[in-house]
Amino acid sequence: MKQKAKLLGMDWRFDSIMNEAIRSLPERPLVKREHIWASEIQGDFCSRYLRMHAHTPSNPPNDRSRRKFVSGHCFEWIIQLILTLTGLIREKQLHGTVELPGLLRVTGKLDFIAGGANIDWEKAKHEVETIKKLFATSIGDMPPIVFHSIERILFRMEQMFTRVPLKEYIIECKSVSAFVSDLMEKTGKPRPKHPFQILHYEIANKMNDGQLLYINKDSFMCHQFEVTPTKQLLKEYKTDVAQMTEYIKGSGKNYLKNMPPKAPEILFYDEEFRFAKNTDVEYSNYLTFLYGYKDFEEFNYKWKYKIPAWNRVFKRCVKGENITPANTVIIKDAVANFPQWDKYVAKAKAAGAFQKPEEEGEDE
Repeated sequence: MKQKAKLLGMDWRFDSIMNEAIRSLPERPLVKREHIWASEIQGDFCSRYLRMHAHTPSNPPNDRSRRKFVSGHCFEWIIQLILTLTGLIREKQLHGTVELPGLLRVTGKLDFIAGGANIDWEKAKHEVETIKKLFATSIGDMPPIVFHSIERILFRMEQMFTRVPLKEYIIECKSVSAFVSDLMEKTGKPRPKHPFQILHYEIANKMNDGQLLYINKDSFMCHQFEVTPTKQLLKEYKTDVAQMTEYIKGSGKNYLKNMPPKAPEILFYDEEFRFAKNTDVEYSNYLTFLYGYKDFEEFNYKWKYKIPAWNRVFKRCVKGENITPANTVIIKDAVANFPQWDKYVAKAKAAGAFQKPEEEGEDE
């Protein structure tokens, strides 16, 4: 009896096909525009200026930045799923535009509007059970945390808000590294630029209540910060838009001759009393064009050892510890970049910085 030939399978790897799928994600084409994206507010003027003129990037998104982009969307999707199945979501991806007199239009899409009155808790519970039955095979395979969160949130929300309505919030989701998450937990503040993005959505939708929701990508720890349209935030928002308007309207025929000043490569954060790389520069699509670095790695390497050394010696100065000859060399290097070093030290001393044991340790 003739034996059938056995078909041998070919080797395959999931990592290669998944990584290729991420690498092949289409980029949104650059188009010259005279409007500002909400997410650009308080960002680096020079990079924004070049993007608005559709200048070809010298440093287009690499595989690392693409993976970070995909990761952020995955976390946002989980939050959207939970808010939807608990009946809390009101709107998602709602477009909003703000046009201040004489200034460029600002536009963007919010993540979610959630909460509010008249939530039907029984209907929400019924829908969760219906979805479980209809999609038992696929949804049943989801991580237990998803359905546990949904059921737990439903239980707690119904307990607390059956007789009292929930506030309706604009919610903006951000996924962050463990380092940034720890920093926010220590300072009790969101990242500096993010409140302006949610402020834009508040203005556009005539709302006063917004929440910035951060998710630690390493531990799934969540942090939430309230954002309301204060006079100071509104002033800074308008100042930013006015400045960007001035740069764009003053572009002239050769926009490259009239570019805004370049952003500094290193910043000192007053509230955190530390030096850090300017991420607007570090991850700029124009890093090579504007600053001459070959790539992100070259920029990172330049500051890899200097910044931790500055921060370490800065703490010693603030705490009044002995300054060694080696420390003096580091201070001279820092002062060459930041002449206000002594003022920063005095301000940190006055604030009682670095006095708690948990604040010890070297900066990344």
